[in-house]
Amino acid sequence: MFHRHLIAGILATAAGAAFADKVPLSDDQLGDVAGKGVAIFVHLEINSGLLTGQAIDSRLSAGFAVDGVTTYAIAQNFGGILDLVPVTLDPTSRAGGSDYLAIGMPSYVGAREFGVRAIGVQTDLNAPIASSLGSILLNGTASMTGQLNLWAK
Repeated sequence: MFHRHLIAGILATAAGAAFADKVPLSDDQLGDVAGKGVAIFVHLEINSGLLTGQAIDSRLSAGFAVDGVTTYAIAQNFGGILDLVPVTLDPTSRAGGSDYLAIGMPSYVGAREFGVRAIGVQTDLNAPIASSLGSILLNGTASMTGQLNLWAK
């Protein structure tokens, strides 16, 4: 037991000596810093009470006016659970010298009842959807590869 405490004390002392002072970097020095960016793990829950039977009436809508009549496209009860593991953000430089942000697609996508419960088109925005055009719900898993590159104009 004494040996464990001795080893823990030595490791704590060594770790305390490993800290260094912060040093400001110039823009050129900062540009030379290399790494693999940041990985983000996303667990998104939107209106997840819909999955447990809660009475939620949320709507995404867009109105279109034609000949004085406004018609609304309505997506009712958007929500569910979506997992994206990992989304990577990697600032990179091209051979020509310009910089860009490489956004890596998640290698794992998991969806549980994620989507829209009803889609409708009607003139009364707040009325119940009388004639649904259907729903779009994702359930299951997928794998993605590749990246999306963004750069300044």
